[in-house]
Amino acid sequence: MLQQVNGHSSGLDAHGGEALREDLQEFLGQEAPLHLLDDLTKVNPVTLETVLRCLQARYMADTFYTNAGCTLVALNPFKPVPQLYSPELMREYHTAPQPQKLKPHIFTVGEQTYRNVKSLIEPVNQSIVVSGESGAGKTWTSRCLMKFYAVVAASPTSSESHKVAERIEQRILNSNPIMEAFGNACTLRNNNSSRFGKFIQLQLNRAHQMTGAAVQTYLLEKTRVACQASSERNFHIFYQICKGASADQRLQWHLPEGAAFSWLPNPDRTLEEDCFEVTREAMLHLGIDTPTQNNIFKVLAGLLHLGNMLFADSEDEAQPCQLMDSAKCSLRTSASLLCLPEDPLLETLRIRTIRAGRQQQVFRKPCSRAECDTRRDCLAKLVYARLFDWLVSVINSSICTDPNSWTSFIGLLDVYGFESFPDNSLEQLCINYANEKLLQVPVSPPLQVLGQLEACGLVETIHISAAGFPIRVSHRNFVERYALLRRLRPRAAPGPQSPSPNEGRSEWSPHTEETTLQPLLQDILHTLPTLTGAAATPGDPAEAMPAPVHCGRTKVFMTDSTLELLERRRARVLEQCARCIQGSWRRHRHRKQERQRRAAALIQAAIRSWLTRKHIQRLHTAATVIKRTWRKWRIRMAFLASEELDGVEEKHLFQAPHSPSSFQLPQAQTRLLGAIIRLWPLGLVLANAAVGERGFQRKLVVWACLRLPASSPSSCSVRTAQEQDGVTSIRALPQGSIKFHCRKSPLRYADICPEPSSYSVAGFNQILLERHRLGRV
Repeated sequence: MLQQVNGHSSGLDAHGGEALREDLQEFLGQEAPLHLLDDLTKVNPVTLETVLRCLQARYMADTFYTNAGCTLVALNPFKPVPQLYSPELMREYHTAPQPQKLKPHIFTVGEQTYRNVKSLIEPVNQSIVVSGESGAGKTWTSRCLMKFYAVVAASPTSSESHKVAERIEQRILNSNPIMEAFGNACTLRNNNSSRFGKFIQLQLNRAHQMTGAAVQTYLLEKTRVACQASSERNFHIFYQICKGASADQRLQWHLPEGAAFSWLPNPDRTLEEDCFEVTREAMLHLGIDTPTQNNIFKVLAGLLHLGNMLFADSEDEAQPCQLMDSAKCSLRTSASLLCLPEDPLLETLRIRTIRAGRQQQVFRKPCSRAECDTRRDCLAKLVYARLFDWLVSVINSSICTDPNSWTSFIGLLDVYGFESFPDNSLEQLCINYANEKLLQVPVSPPLQVLGQLEACGLVETIHISAAGFPIRVSHRNFVERYALLRRLRPRAAPGPQSPSPNEGRSEWSPHTEETTLQPLLQDILHTLPTLTGAAATPGDPAEAMPAPVHCGRTKVFMTDSTLELLERRRARVLEQCARCIQGSWRRHRHRKQERQRRAAALIQAAIRSWLTRKHIQRLHTAATVIKRTWRKWRIRMAFLASEELDGVEEKHLFQAPHSPSSFQLPQAQTRLLGAIIRLWPLGLVLANAAVGERGFQRKLVVWACLRLPASSPSSCSVRTAQEQDGVTSIRALPQGSIKFHCRKSPLRYADICPEPSSYSVAGFNQILLERHRLGRV
């Protein structure tokens, strides 16, 4: 709960205010450290005077927030303090491990509420009650909370969710000028007093991100439309259209310059809230176009003219009251602006219809002047209330989201100020009653500062927070949240574990639930002395005392310190569990990676072996192909050489005897030539040997082996290999120079010659010839 106290003392009279200030100065002069007390439960003794002294001291030190147990007291500084609500400060309170350890602030309440929504197992809605006197700053506090949630309830890794939160926040902020123009008014204590209550529902999804919002209003002070107290004004929107309308708009809405309206008191008083353009711009942002705005302002102008319809007393009770002459023009104008016929409108205001009897007979009874005024006022209040509700529905349509897209919400209840006037309207009495129920104290006179403290019930709240158990948690939620603390309790002997509250839910009953929860609850409560002993420090014996906690029939009651201790120990147990899980996960991941490395090594070895075998197989295949090709080439060359030699031999044998000019050899040489021809391989070897036949015989062997024609022996010259180097083919002599181009083969073993067979005959297809020196045979 959030309490607001007005730090302004304008409601005091001169004499009483001067006396109070003197007393405060005396108190503050005696005890200067009061401004350092950030919690009113530390004030001793807790009385209205001591609480007031502490708040005044902190106010003078520009410290406007003070804790009162689980309640936050906010003082209105009545001046801008921008650094008090900066985005950096919002993030500081949001990221703090324990925001309650920081200075008291509205962001502490907002962050604690947000963490409550996040930490509970099942989504549990949270609400903040903002109450106080008119002018205490409740609306401003609600704005700050909405900005805070727009910052913290957006995902840091998702720009889309942040944009959605910003859009919702902007639309809610755009709705403020509209709702303030139609729902706020100037009162004796506040120039911009909210004359209605609102409940803003900030909707969160499962990831605790803000996805939408909804606004609910209640207890609109409709009476202010037709009745205003002395020195007060009507709703702001009526003054805005009268002061901010253009000439064309005045002509269209029948609002001439200087026109007087009975429902528009104090029209000459100008306030900051009388800004018509801001309201129109906000309406455009929420989707209310210009034609619709004109219709709205026509209705408002029609209500002003309706207020000028004055009735005169009727001389005969059986006859209805007559309009005054000055009101007839107002009737026509009001009927025209409200789009109603004149006669039915006038008849509705002057004649009452009654249905009575079993047959529901209709009776028409003329109304007196007072009744006519009352019916006129009721009609105006009804039209204005319907118009206000329609505006709220338009706002909700622009900021609401699908019900399936959110699971929990944070509510901001802005209760408009409690006040006590000499003449209180029905709405004011209702709102005072609501404040009494919320604060559990009667509302006393504060559409003084000590009196405000009494009305807020602040002292009673401090007493309850200091001496009682303000934290209340149901047994089931307590067990579900703090069952982890049973790990801290040593077990004497292993025994059956207590059942979990989630086991056997299908056969759950209230009796079974209570029976099951009690052992678990007692186990957790028995760990509290251990927790307090662990949290105690040497030299601080107060911490070693048993934790202040009480177990009721359905709930567990405890203090703030106990709750903080439980949360701290729970966080430690969760940290230990997280470390255990992380260690197990790292061990599992290491073992998995080791198995993967071994498997990868085996797979790599198998692949390398397979690739090596494939490579060797390709080499064997290539070698086989090369050998086969080589053999084919060698056989072919041998065959060609043999064919060539055989053809020359046969030609020589058949042509030599028939040539008339052939060279006649002696008979012995003829026989020798025939033997050489038959043994040409041997002759070829002998002809090129380094030793052996000399002279004519060698040349004869060469001539015979080469099958040179015998008709012209002088035309052929033979040069042996021993006389000069040089190789030529038997096929043809080389023409010109011969160049050899060598390139490394892509085959790995191409430079290795296959070993020839020992029995194979090679080289017979090539014959060494002498090219330069020719010998005659």
